[in-house]
Amino acid sequence: MLASSADVVIVGGGFAGLATAWTLARRGVERVVVLEREDRLGAHASGRGAGLGRQLAEDDDTTALTVRGAAVLRGELADAWTPTGGVLSFDDPAACEVYRARAERFGVATVPLAASDALARWPALAGWRFAAALGIPSDGTIDIHRLRERFARGVDARLGARVTAIEPGRVVTERETFATRVVVEATGAWAGPLVGAAPLRAMRRHVFVVDAPAPGDAPWHWHLGAGELYVRRDPAGTLVSPCDSDHVPAQDVVPTGDADARLAARVAAIPALAAAPIARRWAGLRTFTADHRMRLGRDPERPWLVWAVGLGGHGATASAAVGERVAAAVLDALASSH
Repeated sequence: MLASSADVVIVGGGFAGLATAWTLARRGVERVVVLEREDRLGAHASGRGAGLGRQLAEDDDTTALTVRGAAVLRGELADAWTPTGGVLSFDDPAACEVYRARAERFGVATVPLAASDALARWPALAGWRFAAALGIPSDGTIDIHRLRERFARGVDARLGARVTAIEPGRVVTERETFATRVVVEATGAWAGPLVGAAPLRAMRRHVFVVDAPAPGDAPWHWHLGAGELYVRRDPAGTLVSPCDSDHVPAQDVVPTGDADARLAARVAAIPALAAAPIARRWAGLRTFTADHRMRLGRDPERPWLVWAVGLGGHGATASAAVGERVAAAVLDALASSH
């Protein structure tokens, strides 16, 4: 077996791991290796998202990361960002007010919208019913493949490197053993067992592209209420998700046999979507900690271990901010390891 060394070994080549490596390189840490078990980077959750650049998340902790991540996307990573704006809609005006207040706390401008105004720019969504909506002009969409490429430039990434053991000062793969000062656990749905911790909760969600027209200037639209649903324009028509959620073991997920029926039930009240042929379908994973807060930072009992997991479906938007926070923890761990 080959023997190698690095100051930092990052286990997992999705957005969390790659953004951490990207940030560390910018802060002068040169001996960083990313280990990815698959034959390509971002093979699972990071390569199957819908690319909605949504800043207002379900809680303040996550929103702090998504707002910061979107700022980097609009700036240095602008070639992976399209400034479409976004719309959040609600069954309950009180829920809308919670999100409006959160936006105000984080300096995110919003525009109150009547349902008719929210749907005016997207005629194919006629029939959608909701009580209140917020427009977020600074939201956008993300080219997740371009973003992954940007993060991966110059990174020493080893593909097909399945890790079999993580120990203090050492990471073992099937072909190579790395001596290292710091390990970053960034394996998403697979996180936990290799470092003796409980696995996270992995949830499958379906996404579709349907042959329904979407105006070129339409913002994405996410309904946060009963019958949760999101849509965005896609080169082939309209991307839509019924926001279903099945608990599954960590795996390479595929669409379920009733996936199309789930979509049909969710869009039944929107005639243009209900009648649209499905052009493409796929499934992806979202991974959550027990409290639905991202786990980012040093492990309290193992000073050589840094977590970058539990992104909960916000990985693309938050990725740059996740990289910043995890890289800061890695630098702290490196400093204390001397």
